[in-house]
Amino acid sequence: MKTSLLGFAIAAICWLPMLSGHAAAPAPAALKTFFEHEGFGGAPMQRRFANHLFVNTMMNGRKTALMIDSGCPQTLIDRDSARRIGLRVQDSKGYVVGVSGNAERAGISKLSTLAMGNCTFQNVPVEVAAEQQINFIARPHLDGLFGAHEMSRFGMVIDCARQMIYVNPKGASAATSQKLAQLLAGRGFVRIPMHFNPEHHLEVDAALNGHPAKLIVDTGSALTLISSPIAAASGASMSPNMSYHGEGIGYFKQLTLGNLVVNNAEVGVAHVAKFVGAGLLGEEYLSWNFAVIDVGGMNLFMRPPESGPAKKR
Repeated sequence: MKTSLLGFAIAAICWLPMLSGHAAAPAPAALKTFFEHEGFGGAPMQRRFANHLFVNTMMNGRKTALMIDSGCPQTLIDRDSARRIGLRVQDSKGYVVGVSGNAERAGISKLSTLAMGNCTFQNVPVEVAAEQQINFIARPHLDGLFGAHEMSRFGMVIDCARQMIYVNPKGASAATSQKLAQLLAGRGFVRIPMHFNPEHHLEVDAALNGHPAKLIVDTGSALTLISSPIAAASGASMSPNMSYHGEGIGYFKQLTLGNLVVNNAEVGVAHVAKFVGAGLLGEEYLSWNFAVIDVGGMNLFMRPPESGPAKKR
């Protein structure tokens, strides 16, 4: 939802051991120990009504909260929140475009500090736009979206089911990502390679009833969403109470993500903006399948619920 990358320098400082917080469940010992040994910091996430993962933050010393949104290319601050924390916003020619195609004029700014858990980011580039819709249906209040640019820059790993985000202050590490892949393979996880598309959205190769598709990995989307034309072309069966605009619930005999197969998948179906492509892989399937998103290593790891007991994680 971003037309160009911002060019500020950015750094992160993390203090170990990890700080405790109010996550819905404690981080699994194996992963927590692994990331501490690798020098990562971390922050507990929480899940609010509407299935949004968020983290409590401090922006320029002010208490705030951000949605963890891997589907948003840049970190984005709501204009009202930007005013509240005293950000100086520079006008730009860019727009922030939503999934449905609605566009909001965006400015740019910089956070001196952004703290979450036991990590503090310095000189964080942000976009600023009217984003009140993220608070229409849920509480607590969120001040914006933490996006994929910073996730990639600091080799972040998102544990969707156990609600932890891990940060490598030294940046992405191929060696750590390889160790993580080995650790998760031993626990029954399937590795699904990710890539950035030209709009800087994280994508995975997928198939809908055998029809190839690319889906954006979007922790900011409560539900998996498929474009209406793609759903029709892929032979989805539709709910009888579809809206006049062709929006509603669709059913696929098979949703394939890399080598992972989800049978009898239920998804949202709607007309979406062109940049969305085939659709979004949303938070419900990410959490149901214990997703671990290694943005630094560009891998999505998922494990079907029936493949093994969660305690082995």
